[in-house]
Amino acid sequence: MFHAPARTRRRLPLTGVVTALALTLAAAGCADPKESEHAGGNPAASQPGSTPVTAAKPTANPAVVALVPQKYRSKGELVLATNAPYPPLEFFEDDNKTLTGFDIDLGNAIAVTMGLKPQWQNTGFDAIIPGLQAGKYDVGMTGFSIERERLEVMDFVSYYLSGGGFMIKKGSGIEVNSFDQLCGYRVAVQKGVSQVESLTEASKACGAKGAKPIDILQIPDQNVVVLTLASGRADVVVGDKPQVEYAASRSDGKMCVIGTYQTGHSIAGIAVPKGNPQLLAALQAAIDSLIKSGDYAKIAARWGTGVADPGATLSEDYGKVSAPWGVGPDGTIIHAKTFTDPNEIQPGHTYYNQPIKKGCA
Repeated sequence: MFHAPARTRRRLPLTGVVTALALTLAAAGCADPKESEHAGGNPAASQPGSTPVTAAKPTANPAVVALVPQKYRSKGELVLATNAPYPPLEFFEDDNKTLTGFDIDLGNAIAVTMGLKPQWQNTGFDAIIPGLQAGKYDVGMTGFSIERERLEVMDFVSYYLSGGGFMIKKGSGIEVNSFDQLCGYRVAVQKGVSQVESLTEASKACGAKGAKPIDILQIPDQNVVVLTLASGRADVVVGDKPQVEYAASRSDGKMCVIGTYQTGHSIAGIAVPKGNPQLLAALQAAIDSLIKSGDYAKIAARWGTGVADPGATLSEDYGKVSAPWGVGPDGTIIHAKTFTDPNEIQPGHTYYNQPIKKGCA
């Protein structure tokens, strides 16, 4: 386990990884960028040689509808705040207006299960929680990690397990699955994200033990981060787990996530203003209904936010951390959980590194 500096992790909005892969594939002359998921349709099904993903078809669940507070049933809609672009969770289709992604599909399914019409509002990441407190939105759904600090002002309903990861060129021979193994490598990372501080601390540790420091390449745009690896100007990319896994899945097998990690707050949740237990219960029941029906798994499979590899398991240490969150041993969500008490989440940042992926390096 790698102990990162104790500070609040702020998930900054990222630019489209999809654009990066379009640039990468065009540069490599191996695919037509117009055939990306931005062209519409099922992104997973558009992968060469992939198995088409069955579309989810959620319907209203009377038992869930009965839990929905009257104020929402009366207006007939659920207003969800999000922050695009942040693929694969939320980003825009080619018209730059239509939202798509894992959060969007799942949020739509949750609203339908509750008997409501989803109404999305795209806004600044830092404006979502104040907007919820002011009553502008009903819930916030944008890959929020459930943190102690956030639980002081918001309640949450869990819906997927996130974390981070290390992406390499497939066959490069580089085997890393923790920050302290990056000594001497050129590591591309988006400027301003939490991994920058962890890389800086790890680089200092490299020097202290006589190893070469990490060459940290801070890049403002996430699409350029990915292109830097694809073009050979970086050895490793470090990023949030959904982003690196999605980028690798769109690389025509040229890039690979060699290792992933979780933290003490890698569980992601839907934000709900304090003092709304009925809405919390309805959201929780809606997610559990989608898990039971199989629609949740279909949505996760479409966007690659489920388990990366069949048969993968979490480490024993992290299993003890995540099991109380309703997370199974393979990292899937078995049932949603409501979070209202800051003490339910570990303080600080401890990284739990998963085994290196075989056949990647």
